[in-house]
Amino acid sequence: MASQQNLKKFNSIYDKTYSDLLKYVIIKCHNVNDANDIVQEVYFEFWKILNKKEISDSNIKSFLIGIANNKIKKHYKLIQKIKTISLFNTDNNENENDSIENIGDSINIESLIIEKDEWDNIWNYIKNKKNQNIPKIFYLYYVLELTIKEISKDLDVSESYVKNIIYRTLKELCSLFGKECN
Repeated sequence: MASQQNLKKFNSIYDKTYSDLLKYVIIKCHNVNDANDIVQEVYFEFWKILNKKEISDSNIKSFLIGIANNKIKKHYKLIQKIKTISLFNTDNNENENDSIENIGDSINIESLIIEKDEWDNIWNYIKNKKNQNIPKIFYLYYVLELTIKEISKDLDVSESYVKNIIYRTLKELCSLFGKECN
């Protein structure tokens, strides 16, 4: 009976906090490709804590952000250790595309498979940019539908920088993928 109550409480908290937590993790991550894994780890850790002890609903978002901070730090410490221990060349891009996971996108279900493949190619291209502000800005702007002002505040950059990233990248995508730009 207690686990049913915990499940209801978890689902309620998850629904209330998911988008804010995802936004926070995307902003704080060095690489946007890591965001989904970290968010999943945060909620898994929260589930384990919820089953061990009673947690108050007050300040739950702050509690989850605290867990997220710890998960982000652990994640990048582990990656740094792997890079220093590894005997293999980590600059090899051959397997990089095989392990990329898609962050949700807003493709219409009725759209043709060709359009989805095209979007996947574009999103993978953006996610693999050296400047990781580019995929962050695109995700926050086009998926989470934040304003340029909100993005600049969250990422602590100027509005003109955000606009510049959006417009230059759109122009680059148009020329690269052969689409007309307005």
